[in-house]
Amino acid sequence: MPSAIVNFLKGVAAPFQALPLLFKPGIRTYAFLPLCLTIFVLSSATYFLSSTIDSTLEMIAPNWPGWINSVVSWAISSLISIWASFFLLGFINFLSCPFNSLLSLKVLAHLSRSPERNNDATTLLIEVRGSVSALKAEVKKVFYYLKFAAVILLLSLIPGINIFSPLLWIVFGAWMLTIEYLDYPFSNDHVIFPESLKTMACQKSTCLGFGLAITLIALIPVVNWLTVAIGVVGATVLYRNNFNTNELS
Repeated sequence: MPSAIVNFLKGVAAPFQALPLLFKPGIRTYAFLPLCLTIFVLSSATYFLSSTIDSTLEMIAPNWPGWINSVVSWAISSLISIWASFFLLGFINFLSCPFNSLLSLKVLAHLSRSPERNNDATTLLIEVRGSVSALKAEVKKVFYYLKFAAVILLLSLIPGINIFSPLLWIVFGAWMLTIEYLDYPFSNDHVIFPESLKTMACQKSTCLGFGLAITLIALIPVVNWLTVAIGVVGATVLYRNNFNTNELS
């Protein structure tokens, strides 16, 4: 089997390898925080969307039987929610980036079998500084996204080329999810964005496989509640197994 396909499958497998780690002592507490934030944002958005669609249907089709309104509302809400949840992930990732950095740090320590550190002031300061660095990197990633998204948007307006725009958006979205989550373990090993991009670019097939797997998870209702937690933990597993790392001490 070609090495590119093997590496691609390694990337696809990483999110599923993350599932058992979510429930490990010392990790589940940190996974719980982004999970709660994801559930809150996605559930609130779904409720608002469903209420808006119900109100709109009552205005434009007041004479429809109630069961038809319910079916149409459910179908439209489900379709829109699937794609809206994908875009809401960017907002959730920005809000949860300090927690995600800590989660990745704990997973990396667990995988490296580092001794548990005392919860003293020095350790707390290190964790807070790591969270601040993650927030700064998040801002840089937003500008990186806007730069390339603008290029793809322009290509989407060109006749002939725009037939490939859906594929470009999917691949670009998968790449951005990879950057988003894989940057946390890189940052915890003191490789700050955008320097981490150079290493990711050397393993494009692995990164693309991981990003596409996360994209699929993000598009499945209810399952997408786990997207951020699985993304961070899975990216840390991928980093530990496929990239050069410095052992935590």
